[in-house]
Amino acid sequence: MSIDGRVGLKNGQSKWITSEKSRSLVHRIRTEFDAIIVGGNTLRKDNPILTTRGLKEKEPLRVVFTRTLDLPLIAKLWDTKFSNTLVVYDASTANEENLKRIPKNVLIEKVSSDDPKILSTLLAEKGCNKVLWECGPKLATAAVKSGSIQEFITFVAPKIIGGINGMTPFSDFKFESMKQVINLNFQEITSSSNDFYLRSFIN
Repeated sequence: MSIDGRVGLKNGQSKWITSEKSRSLVHRIRTEFDAIIVGGNTLRKDNPILTTRGLKEKEPLRVVFTRTLDLPLIAKLWDTKFSNTLVVYDASTANEENLKRIPKNVLIEKVSSDDPKILSTLLAEKGCNKVLWECGPKLATAAVKSGSIQEFITFVAPKIIGGINGMTPFSDFKFESMKQVINLNFQEITSSSNDFYLRSFIN
């Protein structure tokens, strides 16, 4: 994110806030995980690859968690040559007609709600014990609120994006008191090219 806490412009543009070195470090960080999760909106807007770029022999499982199944016909995640992709959808809200858009080589699971805890349990049953949430503000907030997140990895670039409606890493937690805010315990603070790299755990 930028030094003023933005992860994108109001129009959604976000490439690139942090440096190439930081992005390479993200590829290395992904090697620590069994699965990487994004939401449907991240897939539609960013069209990510979500691999380690060959740094890990068995690439993490790439997971799309969607409420609507309104997913693009063409996406880099649909190419499962080097890494498997799993689409998990909320059966209570999704239009299952949209399943026709997803290629046959992509794994599909349905769950009873959009609760991130249900997704965490599903992935644990598949042997994914350590997962990385590389998602947008809404899903990130839901994951934190559900207790699915223990550690934060943050890259801060010395850039000012501004804008009242600029994209931020989280949506509204609806806190009404400073006693409710999430306190973090920093484990590592270092530089990454011209960026700052921070690793922290929830107290």
